[in-house]
Amino acid sequence: VRGDAAARRAPGRAIGQAGRMHVEIVGAGEVGWYLAQRLGAEGNDVVVVELNEAIAAAIGAELDVQVVVGSATVPSVLQSAGIERADLLAGVTQNDEVNLLASLLAKEFGVEQTVVRIQTEELRGPLGERLLATMRADVIIDPDADTADEIMELAHVSGADEVYPMSGGELLVLGAVVGKSSAFVGHDLAEIGRSFEPDWKFLFGALTREGETVIPRGDQVLLEGDHVRVLTTREARREILELLGVAKRQARRVMVLGGGSIGTRVAEQLQSEGATVVLVEHDPERAMRLSERLPRVTVVQGDITDTELLLEESVSRMDLVIAATGDDASNVLACAYAAAEGEAFTVAVLHRLALLPLVRQFGIDAALSPRTASANAVLRYIRGGTASVATFLESDVEVNEFEVEPGSAADGIVVSDLHLPQSVLLGAVTRADGSAEIVRGRTKLYAGDNVVVFSRPDALAVMRRAFTA
Repeated sequence: VRGDAAARRAPGRAIGQAGRMHVEIVGAGEVGWYLAQRLGAEGNDVVVVELNEAIAAAIGAELDVQVVVGSATVPSVLQSAGIERADLLAGVTQNDEVNLLASLLAKEFGVEQTVVRIQTEELRGPLGERLLATMRADVIIDPDADTADEIMELAHVSGADEVYPMSGGELLVLGAVVGKSSAFVGHDLAEIGRSFEPDWKFLFGALTREGETVIPRGDQVLLEGDHVRVLTTREARREILELLGVAKRQARRVMVLGGGSIGTRVAEQLQSEGATVVLVEHDPERAMRLSERLPRVTVVQGDITDTELLLEESVSRMDLVIAATGDDASNVLACAYAAAEGEAFTVAVLHRLALLPLVRQFGIDAALSPRTASANAVLRYIRGGTASVATFLESDVEVNEFEVEPGSAADGIVVSDLHLPQSVLLGAVTRADGSAEIVRGRTKLYAGDNVVVFSRPDALAVMRRAFTA
């Protein structure tokens, strides 16, 4: 959407809804790389501005995006990236000052919307409000805070390895591995659906087997070890996990490995909710500060890969073990040891995805990445009317919400008559009165409904045409 200000994006409406966006991403780190990959897959015009020549060359070789080498704090570099025609700039480097200045320059060039990554805690609080207003940033993201929020969702939903709230939290997308004791093993989805007639409480939106993810249909047979993503209501979550054969674990005793931003946030929130928390931090000075800041948390100074230390701190008796240091290898090794020694649900934070294949092999229950946590927040914002977005580390399948607009193709139509492609699956609809129901072929859609959709990125244009006037 381009032209004069009146023709540009209105609040609450998706940027570029009628066509492709021109997006400039400042920084090709883990968040910037992931955003470029996702937005490029949708057919948008993506330009990445990266100071490091080697990183710029790597992203240019792997992704179908334009790359400009240079600093986004230099106006001529932004001009080389086509800043005058940009719909959005996302400053996602690890340098707060670069992100803020890039946002300010983008505004001076007439870019309507900017997203800025801010990691300095004071800048996200009251002391930084005036500065952020001066820099005219529209949205502030913090990968560490977003990752901590995702960890807390896992702690609250026992046994799931992914939890993504949709429709304001009334619906959940749960990721889990189908267990040996699951009542679903050996049955196809059509058979499972018939057994729950007439009111379905859940829908299988994606299934991963041997590294390949599909959007399943009625003839898909579930096997032990399949990783599934199930859309369900919040009230039915425990019932669904039980049917999937997922072991229940209440997070009463928790060990947090790493006292950085993510680990500290998680430890503080869990102890405030009544859990007994042990926090292991390698740096002596930081460990001392944390012990003063978190008087009800047992803070231990040491190496998270020191197995003797973990045993001394009763890792085998923990309900939940979270490894959230900046060292991916240490996170994986510590979680693998915890999984071998006890029955704890283990969560490893990964900044790079090279170790992702080892997660399942080592018996680790869940892996989270700041790249998806923050990218989901950015995608939700730039798609405007999309209330929630969930993307996944090892698959291009994603979950979005669309509002049915008056006069759109979906307004007043039965779902089976929409004739959507195989890469799209409607999951649930939330009505204007707040009630939610799992979508069936006979479900009728109305203007004002919010629809949760499983799809691949290349199908987003089809969905926009269906749901917008």
